[in-house]
Amino acid sequence: MLNILRSKFSPFMVQMHYFSSGIVVNKQLTKTMKPIILYKTKSNLCSLIQNRSFAGTSPPLIIDINYERLKKFINQNEVLIIDVRTKEELAATGVLPNSYNIPLDELITAFESTPDKFLEMYNIPKPDKDQKIVFSCAKGIRSLKACRYVADLGYKNSQQCII
Repeated sequence: MLNILRSKFSPFMVQMHYFSSGIVVNKQLTKTMKPIILYKTKSNLCSLIQNRSFAGTSPPLIIDINYERLKKFINQNEVLIIDVRTKEELAATGVLPNSYNIPLDELITAFESTPDKFLEMYNIPKPDKDQKIVFSCAKGIRSLKACRYVADLGYKNSQQCII
């Protein structure tokens, strides 16, 4: 079976061949190009199609800020600061001033909830999609995941800070 995908940002066609051992992609720029094996199983076809590089979009730009810039944000109340650490970590290490705690494992349901439910759960209004949001955590892994998640929901101004 052969499928052909086109991307508006890519002038060439991509041929996908399904074999029991995997999916082979051949970019038809020249006749001498070798096929590229992208995935080993047919079950990952959805992942391949949803991959941003094939969809013609680029991943969201996530800005890293340092602690000095975060302190300016804290003092000026310019942004919404969301700490994605667990409640146990906050109890052990302390809380950032003017920040709100939404642990990463609650973030998905929080940002998909209605504005009224968000306000009820976290005592702050649900941020607008254009509002600046800084996510913070201890090492940057969870804050990066949070930035990517809200960017996928359409939030345009998310940043991360490692504290």
